[in-house]
Amino acid sequence: MAEKVLIFFCLISFIGFGNSNLVPYVTKCAAADNDCTLKSTQTVIPIFAKGIPELGVETLDPVTFKKPIDASTNSLKLIIENFTLKGLKDCVIQKAVRDVKNSKLIGKLLCNVVGDGTYEMKGSLLILPVEGKGNIHVVLRQLLISIDADVNDKVGKDGKKYWDIKRFSHSFALNGKADVNFENLFTGSEVLGRAATQVFESSGNEIVLEVGPPVIQVIVKKVVENIRKFFNHVPADELALD
Repeated sequence: MAEKVLIFFCLISFIGFGNSNLVPYVTKCAAADNDCTLKSTQTVIPIFAKGIPELGVETLDPVTFKKPIDASTNSLKLIIENFTLKGLKDCVIQKAVRDVKNSKLIGKLLCNVVGDGTYEMKGSLLILPVEGKGNIHVVLRQLLISIDADVNDKVGKDGKKYWDIKRFSHSFALNGKADVNFENLFTGSEVLGRAATQVFESSGNEIVLEVGPPVIQVIVKKVVENIRKFFNHVPADELALD
């Protein structure tokens, strides 16, 4: 009889509390405790980047963008395809603030990432006439990404409160040296290709600032989309104390 009672209470405990901690790796913090929020966010980053399928989060390291990325400018046509990015799991959180009064989440991430894909371009880059089609290899060191997201509360079907990202803005800066390597520049002209490559090897940051914004935007959008999915699966009371 005692065993049956014990089993009964174990079942009740499982039913009542088994789903009450979806994210045991998250330290719940008060909104005013920025240090706590910073440390908790840093702990979550590698877990989040690995992917959390049960909470709708895709694998973000590595992450492949199958749709073409249009990084063209007024003077250059540049299309990047099958772009794979690695390194997001090692990003270091520089700022993590939950501004309850203004319904915002504000964050800054410092990342060292490597990207590979294919490209096709024709036009003018860094005032140089360029043309090519082949592989592209990018190394971004000390990439600082700032994100400002508007977050509203919504009530789920379970009656619990969830966070919902309505809109966001971002910016980026390069605090380290960037490398951008376009293979097969000026097909058929080794002299022109070598000359352009030499210029580009010393101008990685300038290239990223000129044609990088659409690529960074795609990366940030992917990250925010997955944060939104995460929030849609996890009640707010499991993410914060207030």
